[in-house]
Amino acid sequence: MRKSRWPVLFLSTIILCIYFFTKIASYRYIGIYIRIWSFYLMSVEEKLVNRILSVGSAGIKKTDLRREFGDIDTQLENLISKGEIFVDKRANAYFCFHKSHYIQSLLNSDPRFKLTYEMIKSVDESVSSSSKDLVHSVETLANNISNLASVVLEMKNDRQSWLAQQIPARDVSITGIQMGTMTVQDFKEEFDVALANSGSSIGWIELANIRDRICDSCNISSDEFYRFVGELTSTHQDKYELSTGGREGVMVRGLLHGFVRCI
Repeated sequence: MRKSRWPVLFLSTIILCIYFFTKIASYRYIGIYIRIWSFYLMSVEEKLVNRILSVGSAGIKKTDLRREFGDIDTQLENLISKGEIFVDKRANAYFCFHKSHYIQSLLNSDPRFKLTYEMIKSVDESVSSSSKDLVHSVETLANNISNLASVVLEMKNDRQSWLAQQIPARDVSITGIQMGTMTVQDFKEEFDVALANSGSSIGWIELANIRDRICDSCNISSDEFYRFVGELTSTHQDKYELSTGGREGVMVRGLLHGFVRCI
């Protein structure tokens, strides 16, 4: 049979009265009074949870709980269904464990469970480490791609700037363009004469065959000769046509063009 609460409650009330009327009792009596009331106002399930929690991973026998709290089967079933406590049969007795200590109790008592637990923990740590490495690799790759894109864009801009400096706009008058001390117009006249004098039956003339003659007459270098040729043929595409091949020539879209003819 469960003992009556009234004697304890009556005693706690007397302690509180002593505090108020004599002013001798210490402040700790209020704490004692509150704990007493809290304990006796707890439900049986709350008392069971606190009692089982207090024993830690060692657990407590179900029979000990029954001697302390009386008939507790219904309350234990409710707590088990809520996942608050676990009941295991060990050494011919049923032990109750709080959920926060149950795993540790199994690690202490079941070698197979401990081995399985450690294997799972090892796999989890390995996966976690691999995930961190993967995230780091992805971030590094993303940064490298971003840097590569910046480099490619910069190279493209530099290339366009270089081409803009090498190839003047087509709407600029050719007579206003000079390379060194010789104008493009002067070179054009010499170039036309050389093409006319070196005409072939098929119309194509190798640039290498007229280069020396024009370089001598105009006092220019081979590099200047091909710069003038490139300027003329790109500006006057309706008059000159280049063809790939030859020993030397003008680079157009990455290909060597060493033959020219008048259209």
